Amino acid sequence: MSSDSENQQSSSPESGTAPGHSVDERDRLLSAAMQVLERSGWWGFKVDSVLKMAGLSTRSFYRHFGKKTDLLLALLERQFANNAVWLRQHTDAVTTPYAKVFAYVGALLDMAYLDDKRRPTSLFGSHWRELMPSYPEELERCIELVIAPLAEAIFEGTASGEFDSDDPVDDARAIYFLVASVTADQATLRPATPRDEIEHMLLPFIARIIGPH
Repeated sequence: MSSDSENQQSSSPESGTAPGHSVDERDRLLSAAMQVLERSGWWGFKVDSVLKMAGLSTRSFYRHFGKKTDLLLALLERQFANNAVWLRQHTDAVTTPYAKVFAYVGALLDMAYLDDKRRPTSLFGSHWRELMPSYPEELERCIELVIAPLAEAIFEGTASGEFDSDDPVDDARAIYFLVASVTADQATLRPATPRDEIEHMLLPFIARIIGPH
């Protein structure tokens, strides 16, 4: 990310904007920001480019964001929310705890191999950690959101005796960070490692984390 005047906080954002207009304006900024990020990458991302793409003024930006990294955080939060919905849909589509865990893992890996998932995964998959020092609480909430379906499956499997987990949340975090790291790498690499090779590497290890089936 470049260091420039875009990181300066505004001292007096405009007030009095109608709520509906404010929401639309924020959505326009986020949509434009995603287009700029896809075109320019993390390091070439500039607020001026976002404003030009959105057709909005600097005042519009400061109505919603104090600095550039606030905008990047908002994009990241939206991406995590979308990912959480995607992962929840796949875990809810099966019934047993074991099937839910591996449906979750499969859906997470999909983000590196499906065309409509690969690009945002490659953009956010590794760089989000650069925001961690400034936004630890916000990013922790994002992580809790995406691991929730997996943690619930491990809790359920542990309660039924299907799994042997002393701490389902910690195990869910371990599985998530392991698979998400591989997913981010494979989303960036071209050509990616064949998926069956990745699964052959990951799935037995994940089975050992959650215990007997």
